[in-house]
Amino acid sequence: MPVPLAVSIPAAAAGLAYLNARSSFWYDALLVRSVLPAVLTTAWRRRKGTISVFYKLEENALSKSTANHPFLLFGDNSYTYAEVYDKALRYGNWWKETMGVKKDDVVALDCVNSDTFIFLWMGLWAIGAKPAFINYNLRDQALIHCIKTGKSKLMVVDPEVVEALTPSLREELSDVRIEVFTDSVRAQAGASKAIRYPDEERFEDKAETPAMLIFTSGTTGLPKAAVISWAKMITTGYFSRGWISLSKNDIYYTASP
Repeated sequence: MPVPLAVSIPAAAAGLAYLNARSSFWYDALLVRSVLPAVLTTAWRRRKGTISVFYKLEENALSKSTANHPFLLFGDNSYTYAEVYDKALRYGNWWKETMGVKKDDVVALDCVNSDTFIFLWMGLWAIGAKPAFINYNLRDQALIHCIKTGKSKLMVVDPEVVEALTPSLREELSDVRIEVFTDSVRAQAGASKAIRYPDEERFEDKAETPAMLIFTSGTTGLPKAAVISWAKMITTGYFSRGWISLSKNDIYYTASP
């Protein structure tokens, strides 16, 4: 005799719950669903030499379904994928032609959290260069240590932390070009031509190649550089999206004091 749905559905749910408790298959399935796209994407992009995350921004900026979708919110400003991509190309041109930055150069960014910080960062990726994120609270020897450790020949400083540029710091970093990103410089970068340089400028086919450096706060000694590879960037992004079930309409907030 057929089992009523009122009985079979709860029984099936209880059975699945028991199996999950015994084997954690739901957890394993979620883990695989979160990681597999990252593994496949990394392998595919390695073969093409386009493992740089710049290409993901470009893909979304050129797609009709996402180009005009909000990508970055900061204060009262909202930027679509297409707008951030345009900024990345303009800032990349400025980095290359005005500041002389080349592929694989490491540029130290001593900046507070802002939309401009994102544009500087994406602009470096647009020409195959690497950002080194400096904790903007650092001063004196801790700051000097970060610049030297990252082997940066160029340091861009936010006007809000310009007091960090003491005479002694400038003396110890005499071989480093230091530029304050003033409003006039920002206007110059934003007015640069939106040039998309050839793929050769960004060619990367090794997953372990550094995408950026992130320096710790140095609370237990001098700051240390965390080397973030392209593989880590891709894996973390895809894993986070799958793990917490993010959709394109969700807003991911970051906060700073």
